[in-house]
Amino acid sequence: MALIRYNSPMVQVFIVGMICFCCPGMFNALTGIGGTGQASTKAAANANTATAVTFTICSLIGAPVYNIFGHRVMIPAALTYVLYVGAFLSTSSAFAIAAGAILGIGAGFLWTAQAGIMMSYPSEKDKGKAFSLFWMVFNLGATIGAAIPLGNEWNSGGRSAVKTSTYIAFMIIMTFGALLTLALLPANKVIRADGSRVSLHKISNWKRESAEVLRLFMNYRMLILIPLFAGSNWFYTYQFNVLNGPNFMSIRARALNNFLYWLFQIIGAGLFGLFLDSSRLGSRRARAIYGDLITLVIITALWIATIFIQMNYTRQSILEPSYVKLDILDPRYPGIVIVYSLFGIVDAMYQGYIYWLMGTMTNDVERAARYGGFYKTIQNACKAIADQLEATEVAYMTQLIIIFTINTVGLLLALFVAKGVPNVTFETIENLENGLTVGTLVGGQLRDINSKNNFTVHMDESLSNEFEK
Repeated sequence: MALIRYNSPMVQVFIVGMICFCCPGMFNALTGIGGTGQASTKAAANANTATAVTFTICSLIGAPVYNIFGHRVMIPAALTYVLYVGAFLSTSSAFAIAAGAILGIGAGFLWTAQAGIMMSYPSEKDKGKAFSLFWMVFNLGATIGAAIPLGNEWNSGGRSAVKTSTYIAFMIIMTFGALLTLALLPANKVIRADGSRVSLHKISNWKRESAEVLRLFMNYRMLILIPLFAGSNWFYTYQFNVLNGPNFMSIRARALNNFLYWLFQIIGAGLFGLFLDSSRLGSRRARAIYGDLITLVIITALWIATIFIQMNYTRQSILEPSYVKLDILDPRYPGIVIVYSLFGIVDAMYQGYIYWLMGTMTNDVERAARYGGFYKTIQNACKAIADQLEATEVAYMTQLIIIFTINTVGLLLALFVAKGVPNVTFETIENLENGLTVGTLVGGQLRDINSKNNFTVHMDESLSNEFEK
């Protein structure tokens, strides 16, 4: 029953997943075609750079905004996805870039709120499953979204850009997702299975939040994880605009690749989340190390395979008049589509590992939002660099080697953080409601309270009554 209560963490994570199903999920489906469905990747690359820049800034301030205003920030944030897709119905590159910048603002707020909810709402033993639930629902959106251009473009022949009806379909779905944010409950109304509320905080303030954000840059674990964060979206630029680029493959091959990529994300998320929560594999520390090493081995194998694919073409060779775009009937296609689909699995593993690892550091809603905001800040700052490498036409093989190196270094450094993962997280929290000043969270449950310099064991009797409703 705990999992199907409307005010349970898993139901709320599911709703967030549905919001992201409709908005970022559809956005991923469209960008995954390569060039955001356009014949040239330049407009999309420049728009994505604008998105990444504002996404970077607003991710950092997204946690303060969420901690002050709550989940309501997700409503206008989700609507920016509609505007972005609509911009590609115009022929104006300037409009597309402006819409990309606005999207970055909304995405920064949306994804910071998502991180705070997904990492802090569930109990410690369920954080891998919470990621699985969210990521599977989210990428089901991308998968269904990818089926739209796949169906529309299957008989498109040599066309390079998608049809207008494809963009309109995405905008309708995204609008529904924005409205779905109204179904979310405030954090202090969400109750875990043990009867504890996920948040006992009063409304925060800008002064306090500014100080807490600055402290993130002195947190040694966050600093060690910067290369891991950097690689988490960097590979999208290469995968979507080079390996699945409009000059390399036909539109229907790109659409099929895109569909399979997001479908395999669902498989990867489902399996890896269960793996990370499986106590039969040992302590949380052991699972943190195993998860890191498994992800490292798989992503290394895939990048090596991609090097062999990339050796067969360059940016210049696919622009030659004699070049014939690779299609699904080409004998080279099966090997490429297998590698591309497996990248979907490893992406889910890579992202899931980051969220799960940060989730072992905190069970506090406010702190989880800040960690998520820091992660997204680094992720999108580096994504802006990756997009500009493509926009300035850096050699494909160079782009590949750069991201391969970043992924490898990031996962190796993350082992130092993984070795320090505790079986149960102890942390001190502040800014509590009812006049309380300092509390201790043990595995997400509030135990000790310091109010007026007196420490007592705190049991909130209202929780059991609220849980039984």
